[in-house]
Amino acid sequence: MSTQAAIAQSPRDQMFPNADSCYARAYTKAHLAKHSGQQVVGISVSRTREVDEPYLGLYLTLQLRGVPGGFQAYAACENEAGHLYCTMEGDAGGFQIDPAEDGAIILSVSSLGMSFENDNGFATLERSEGDDRSFLMRPALCH
Repeated sequence: MSTQAAIAQSPRDQMFPNADSCYARAYTKAHLAKHSGQQVVGISVSRTREVDEPYLGLYLTLQLRGVPGGFQAYAACENEAGHLYCTMEGDAGGFQIDPAEDGAIILSVSSLGMSFENDNGFATLERSEGDDRSFLMRPALCH
C-alpha cells in the first residue's frame, strides 16, 4: 500500500481493516527484569464480532504479574484525528491507539486510566504513573 493510500484511510480502516485484525504483546522475562515496575506481562486487542456502528468494538485482554486469570474488557472506539479513541465499558476508563511503524500499533492509557476486574480483584493502569502507560503491539493471531 502506498503512503498516500495509508494516509487517506481512517485510523479504524488502517489498523483494524477486517474482523480478524488483532495485535498482541507478551513481555519477555528479560524485559520485565529491566522494568521491575511494569505489571503488564501480556496484552492483546482484537475486533469483536459484533457490529456497533458507528463505533468499532474492541476486545482487550491483559495479564498482570502475580494475578491469576487475567483480565478482559470491551471498548467502543471511534476515529479521532489520526488515531482511535476508545472508551471502556462502564466507567472503566479509556485508551488511544495510534499506528506505528511496520504495521504495529501503540496503545496508550488515557487520562482517565484503565480499570479491570476479575474474580481475583481489581487492577488499574494510570497514565500519570508507573511503567504501564503505553504498549507497542504487533499484528497477531488472537482468535
